[in-house]
Amino acid sequence: MLIKEKDKNQEQVDYLTDLLERDLSSEKKQIIERELKCLYSGDKGEKTSAYYLDFDFKDSKNWALIHDLRLEHNGDVAQIDHLLIGRMMDIYVIETKNFSSGVAISDEGDFSYFYSNKPIPIASPIAQNERHIKLLDRFLSENKLYPKRLGVALKPSYRNIVLISPESRLTKPNKGVFDCSAVMKSDKFANYFKDDMDSDNTLNSMVSIAKVISKDSLRSFAESLAFCHEPLTTDYNRKFSLDIEDVSKKLSAVNEENTPACPKCGGEMVKRAVKKGKNTGKEFWGCKSYPKCKGTIELGTSISEEQSKDEIESVPECPECTKPMVQRVAKKGDKKGNTFWGCSDFPKCKGTLKIKESTVSSKATVAKISETPRCPKCAEPMVKRSSKKGDSIGKEFWGCSAFPKCRGVVPIDK
Repeated sequence: MLIKEKDKNQEQVDYLTDLLERDLSSEKKQIIERELKCLYSGDKGEKTSAYYLDFDFKDSKNWALIHDLRLEHNGDVAQIDHLLIGRMMDIYVIETKNFSSGVAISDEGDFSYFYSNKPIPIASPIAQNERHIKLLDRFLSENKLYPKRLGVALKPSYRNIVLISPESRLTKPNKGVFDCSAVMKSDKFANYFKDDMDSDNTLNSMVSIAKVISKDSLRSFAESLAFCHEPLTTDYNRKFSLDIEDVSKKLSAVNEENTPACPKCGGEMVKRAVKKGKNTGKEFWGCKSYPKCKGTIELGTSISEEQSKDEIESVPECPECTKPMVQRVAKKGDKKGNTFWGCSDFPKCKGTLKIKESTVSSKATVAKISETPRCPKCAEPMVKRSSKKGDSIGKEFWGCSAFPKCRGVVPIDK
């Protein structure tokens, strides 16, 4: 069963492509072009491996497949290319490498790739993946995500796998103290998996049967893990030391104004989607600290496209800091269940108002909210931009704040 697909990197590609069109030095452009090449290369390698894994496991009821899982835990990060999880709590942690000219492994386990037919030493992907496994195990343990049977946590058995492109040359030592049997071309993994399962069933059949979980438990466990994915965001201006205003940060700031605080812990919330049930696909606000905190809010709780113009115009300012307020629901105490106005900057500001006594204290704020149009394509707030080239260079227009994911525009004079 396929639980999560690979994140799309089109936004990064669009941003880097835009940087290449700017007035930068040739040295900076060469660095950006190399970054783009790495994005394309890594994407190609992961897609190739995902194709073979999907072919064999996408429709399986006994195995759950997760592509592109990034976990953050106590300051450490694990970027896992693929996870294959079985009902007997076998977890294949799969690292993908894409070297078009090939990879060689020495008797001592040193890795090299070829450039102009010359070997270039690289860090061991097996050692890299081993670090991923250790962090994954700590993450599951400390967040109590292990499935349970009769109240006992079922700890998984991990397999460290490295896949390379089927077109690449792979040179392994015939003999040596280093076991590199887990390094293979991606189209060979299915055979390796079958042999591994046959061997495992023979040696550990009783232990495996004791750890088996139901299909529903497998799906629930895999979905809980995929839910913890933290997408990678890269500040390219800082990475390349560019003196360019980071538009993406400004857009994030605009969106954060309408992002509610978690009603349970007061932390930041992010948009998530329901994975199963009658509301499958429906988006909601979920606490960013999940699974430690499981606070949720329906999207309609904050200012959204479903609210009428009258509702938007009646949004009050916070009496403490003058920022816009959002409707919240009391979670405890004698007023549990009551709706009230809470500051959108919570927990930094804890200003509140009763719904019935709230008044708009600033006409300027109302005008600003009501005058800003919503995107005609996706209904997100729009921001003022100016044309960078062409006949309309310098002319201002409304552009979607979700750019480059959405490219909706509205003329200023509309």
